[in-house]
Amino acid sequence: MPGPNIDYTIKLEQIRSNVKNWNLSEWVLFWLVIPALLFVVYALPQGIKDTYFILDTSNLWRVQTFLFSSYTHSQLYPHLVGNLAFYLVVLLMIFLFENNKRRFWILAGWLLLIVPIICSALTVILWSIFNRTVTGQGFSAINGAFLAYAISIFVIWGIGDGLGVFDHPEYFSGSKIRYYILKLLVIILLALIVVMGLLSGVFMDAGGSVTNGIAHFGGFITSLIVLLVFDIRTEKRRYFDTMLGIAIVVGILWYGYYLLNLVKAVKGA
Repeated sequence: MPGPNIDYTIKLEQIRSNVKNWNLSEWVLFWLVIPALLFVVYALPQGIKDTYFILDTSNLWRVQTFLFSSYTHSQLYPHLVGNLAFYLVVLLMIFLFENNKRRFWILAGWLLLIVPIICSALTVILWSIFNRTVTGQGFSAINGAFLAYAISIFVIWGIGDGLGVFDHPEYFSGSKIRYYILKLLVIILLALIVVMGLLSGVFMDAGGSVTNGIAHFGGFITSLIVLLVFDIRTEKRRYFDTMLGIAIVVGILWYGYYLLNLVKAVKGA
């Protein structure tokens, strides 16, 4: 029975192979250039950042800020240092467990260029509903997207080809109970991933400012959606993709309900 049995000796060898597979330009770009860019933008005069880089919902004509704000910090510690440390940790996970360069470059392009624009737009929409103006900056929306990518890649690496066997119940003809238990475990695993995204989307007081929950959740869920679309187009694992799609939809609906209650609370205050 070709069930999802995992040989961890092979898995460890896959990690070594994955690390060797990254070329020098990829190491330099993601480990040196992007962190250096964050420090360069941080070092700019505050007046320049206020005018050209920081998102201001009262000045939407500054369209470049929809992208640039995600690379901008006005506080070295803990904002910039914390975001950079988080980025390096999740990037390490991706470099260890990702073995598909095409998937990596598609996800990286979306996460670094499109996610900031999506999350800025979500920020503008939400705060316009609140009838309030805010400013926004920071790498955390991109970090949320990279976190979703890293966790998903870890799951795909861990289960590997076993994700495809759930489309073939005949493989489990001698153990139907095992088949349904494993399917349930996949559902729970995907649910926990989405729950992590929901938790990242909670608005919290951060010492005089409020964390931009909708940007964090927007980055996280966008990453899952892009990963799902890629998986549907390139892999044959209908059950996994269906469950991931359902988890994403449920997560969006749940977060929408949270935002609805948040809007009611703010407007009623």
